[in-house]
Amino acid sequence: EEGRFAGWPANNGLWAWDGREFLVGYTLGPYVLQPGHNIGLPYSSHLARSRDGGETWRMETPEPFVGRSGTPSDLVDRIDFGHPGFAMRVVGTGYHGSEDGRGAFYYSRDRGESWLGPHRFQGLSDVPLLDGAELTPRTDYRVDGPGTCTVFLSARSPQRRGSDRSFCVRTTDGGRSFRFLSWIVPPQDPSRAVMPATARCSAARLVSALRRRDMTGGECWIDAYASEDDGRSWSFLSRVGETGGHNGNPPALVRMTDGRLCCVFGQRTERRIVARISGD
Repeated sequence: EEGRFAGWPANNGLWAWDGREFLVGYTLGPYVLQPGHNIGLPYSSHLARSRDGGETWRMETPEPFVGRSGTPSDLVDRIDFGHPGFAMRVVGTGYHGSEDGRGAFYYSRDRGESWLGPHRFQGLSDVPLLDGAELTPRTDYRVDGPGTCTVFLSARSPQRRGSDRSFCVRTTDGGRSFRFLSWIVPPQDPSRAVMPATARCSAARLVSALRRRDMTGGECWIDAYASEDDGRSWSFLSRVGETGGHNGNPPALVRMTDGRLCCVFGQRTERRIVARISGD
């Protein structure tokens, strides 16, 4: 659309059902040619839906939603994560419509046609490791049962750009409370680690791809970390690939039907999209 900027699905969320229905979040604003991202003010969060495998799309602007809702509240009614229409959208500070450093989430029971929330991550404010930190998550979660969901978040030192480090939490009571499981990349790691994309390979094994950046030298890449105990601890697995300069690019990781992992990311210096596939 002439004169408009529409982008950042990795910051806004992507969902899929039945291999045919896709929902993509994006940020919409005026196109302004400038250093950095070519988007001006005001901008807002929207959704695009396809029900025919991506052939055609419809724009949606639900209410309430990110940037168009009130203060986060405690969740009262349990979420059925196994509901066929379930979707979750996670927000934090600094990213397109949300400035809440405590983090929050919205959820849907009708494939994103309508949303409930925002709701707090109850229990995380009591975690000493997160004391004083700002939550900077995008949306990455794995449904593990009707009342159980593992959510992958990130936190940074207040207003310290690039200090984000990723961790995971879990709810077993339908979203009414969350407990801290572990850091994926610990706070003492020297490089930025944000925007995890996580695949479950077995009941105990999780693999998460993360956006990395050396904040001193500017090198950017994708790392893979693995947990062999269902998220209770993590270790470095492999370096997936380079994402170039200009702050790099986030990964998208999926487990394919044959069990292999596919990681897709942008190489910003070369201006191309890369897919890497792993059989182990």
